[in-house]
Amino acid sequence: MRFKGKSFIAIVLTPERPFEAWFAEVDRIISRSPGFFLNRPIILDARGSSMSVDELEHVLAGVKERSIQVMGIEGIASNKLKDGMPPSISGGKATKDVEGPAEEAAPQAAAKPSTADKEPAEEVPVAEESASGSGKSILITEPVRSGQSIMNADGDVTVVGSVGSGAEVIAGGSIHIYGALRGRALAGVSGNEQARIFCSKLDAELVAINGMYKVADDFDRNHLQSAMQIRLEQDSLIFEKLA
Repeated sequence: MRFKGKSFIAIVLTPERPFEAWFAEVDRIISRSPGFFLNRPIILDARGSSMSVDELEHVLAGVKERSIQVMGIEGIASNKLKDGMPPSISGGKATKDVEGPAEEAAPQAAAKPSTADKEPAEEVPVAEESASGSGKSILITEPVRSGQSIMNADGDVTVVGSVGSGAEVIAGGSIHIYGALRGRALAGVSGNEQARIFCSKLDAELVAINGMYKVADDFDRNHLQSAMQIRLEQDSLIFEKLA
């Protein structure tokens, strides 16, 4: 029997009382970026909250209603969890914070500054929207800045420019970056295993195709700063240099 190791980036949610207000904040994030939690591993952090099992059950029911899949619970012993609840986990390694969307997203594509930015929200121009084999493709004519998010769950996304650190591009189809990819690129989020990621210069924080992730620390150093094609093959991400 062979055991494989894989590294995933998980979002840690920390429920806070009153839970109604906390759920309202979650709903705000979903309304402004419908794909924010899409295909992302989620951990509930209950450390230091003295959360009862009944309260935990209420929180789990609420996130499930919002199609958020919790893969583990931190801070509550496994012998206190009820049958059917996600397992108790511990020992995760902290990474950089994930910025939530700050402004309402457009139906097909949006790019908004994060809450850390004090400037008014600014929408990235969409030059073209056309039909393709995988759905509607969109073309972004300006660089995607740090803290901005582009989402097109119905098809491809093409960016004529770079994707900055802290920015993300999410597509149901393939992603084409004609500049440097320094942020996150998640392709095939609607279950498309044939989706690919293309970029003129790989310097990404994270890339993913159909839920299979790879973070910057796991990249081959020889692939960095190069024009790359990334595809999915037998549950592994394959990195190939472009001529």
